[in-house]
Amino acid sequence: MLSDRFGVDKEASYLAGLSHDMCRELSFEEQEGLVDRHGACIAFLRERPSMKALFSDTVYKKKMMHGPAAACMLCHEFGMREPDILEAVTLHSIADEKMSDLAKIVYISDKLEPLRNRPHDADEKLHTLDLDSLFVYTIACVVRWFSETSEPLSPFTADLYSRMLK
Repeated sequence: MLSDRFGVDKEASYLAGLSHDMCRELSFEEQEGLVDRHGACIAFLRERPSMKALFSDTVYKKKMMHGPAAACMLCHEFGMREPDILEAVTLHSIADEKMSDLAKIVYISDKLEPLRNRPHDADEKLHTLDLDSLFVYTIACVVRWFSETSEPLSPFTADLYSRMLK
């Protein structure tokens, strides 16, 4: 488990991993409604560049709103107030440079899970790279996947990738 390897709280990792997609099947309107009604739960993240990008981009907002919605539901319905868990759930689909180790682990785990189409060297990288290098590797995998599928990549993710390579 990445949380063991990188010294991150196992229970927090488990909870964030379990809940990060819990609003994925809701309609965009339902997701947006959760965030509108209970966004105070994640207000501490609003000034982050990734969140500003998410809320200002109508195309990608529809694909990524399930993370903030899940964090709001986790907070409002289940009383979760732990900032690292709320951050990890909120940002699991759009990374940013200031993510906590827990948030990086959830992002990496989501993007490199075994059921996804991932590079042949992903298992090796998961076991050998330090957390920051693994985070950059994962963002590179996301960029590569979008390039190979001709799907449009979020401009924020493209910029983030460029900044991370410096």
